[in-house]
Amino acid sequence: MTKATNPLAGTLRDLRKRRGWTLRDVERATDGYVSNVYLSQLETGKRTDPGPRVLMALAKAYGVSTQQLFERAGYIDGPPESNLEVAFRQVLADPTFKFGTRAASLDDGTKRFIVELYEKATSKRLLGDS
Repeated sequence: MTKATNPLAGTLRDLRKRRGWTLRDVERATDGYVSNVYLSQLETGKRTDPGPRVLMALAKAYGVSTQQLFERAGYIDGPPESNLEVAFRQVLADPTFKFGTRAASLDDGTKRFIVELYEKATSKRLLGDS
């Protein structure tokens, strides 16, 4: 996995920055289990091999599920994408359809509405259940 495609690096960096923590703050939050130097290497993608105990310590410090970090590190597969997510990605990929697709985060109900609007506007069927 290259630095550019390492989803764990970005996730760890984002989690730390959202809390306004420094690398040393995380080291303290993990009771020294994860050194600031090692965390820096994980965040920059120089290291891509954190062990499960490191990920568990970071998950506890950041207050996120261990599953999330295990998925990002490639230890386990994430949940399969729903039909709605697949359909919504198809709508986003259509450069001619811009209605409601540029919002930052949308709930499933809103995504479903946009996909159904797209289906009506284009006469394409993306969802099998609509």
